[in-house]
Amino acid sequence: MPIEKRKLDENKENPYISIAKAVGLLVVVFFLLFAAFFTWSAYNHMYSKAIDARLLDTVPDEFAVVTEEELNDYPALKETMDTQSYVKANPQEWSKTIDFLDEKGSYVVKFKDEYYEIGFMTA
Repeated sequence: MPIEKRKLDENKENPYISIAKAVGLLVVVFFLLFAAFFTWSAYNHMYSKAIDARLLDTVPDEFAVVTEEELNDYPALKETMDTQSYVKANPQEWSKTIDFLDEKGSYVVKFKDEYYEIGFMTA
């Protein structure tokens, strides 16, 4: 009988090894959850861009004149000036609009005898 008992004892797993495996599995699961959350957050941050136009009450000292034809190439800028509210823009259009206003030399624009201060937001 001692031989059979020894075989049963050899097949039993050390309880510390079971605990170590469980803790290791938890660490891997938490790491994967963290990585997924981080990736999701980065994606949301990349695509959370908005443009805002604030109508000015006074005539500014410096401004750039924007025409209707130019605004046709920048639909988010046109929409924000028409609605005077935040407009979500995709990253490419957001960057393209910033470059356009940089070339114009001002983030304050005149359109149809009204003056707007253009702002760019990210999350």
